[in-house]
Amino acid sequence: HDKSIREKILSKKNKTGTSSIEEQESKKNKRKREEKNRQSLSIRVFGLNYSTTEEDVREFFQECGIITEITFPTFEDSGRSKGYCGILFASPKAVQKAVGKNGTELHGRWLSVQEGKMFLRKWEEAENERKAGGDQNGGGGDVNGKVGEFGQKVKKRKRHGFKE
Repeated sequence: HDKSIREKILSKKNKTGTSSIEEQESKKNKRKREEKNRQSLSIRVFGLNYSTTEEDVREFFQECGIITEITFPTFEDSGRSKGYCGILFASPKAVQKAVGKNGTELHGRWLSVQEGKMFLRKWEEAENERKAGGDQNGGGGDVNGKVGEFGQKVKKRKRHGFKE
């Protein structure tokens, strides 16, 4: 199509009447750059020793930057660490410094540090529901008794040509 027709269609679409094609493309490029520049403020730490406390983790990552929040799940009965945690920093530079500590040692264990959020609440809620549902069904979890390693339902595959 002609450039003039394209501009008319875009102006009708946007109801501004004055924006040109170049302005539209520059807005799109600006949005893409903004999306690329978004950096995470949180990290995930795996491989913690069970005797590690929240204070130990705070001391270990203190030199990276200001820590605003630590998600540190523990077992209800013993109060020990579950072996992983989530840390929220105040700046993306602190996150990069913390990710640089990937593979370092804390209390005799090699840590795996990854950038990103921990979705612990959803995971723990699903795990608690699975445990509660498993107790009602006699410990099976599913009516057929087929539950995967992480609590997901496993479908029974049909064998074609065989009768059961």
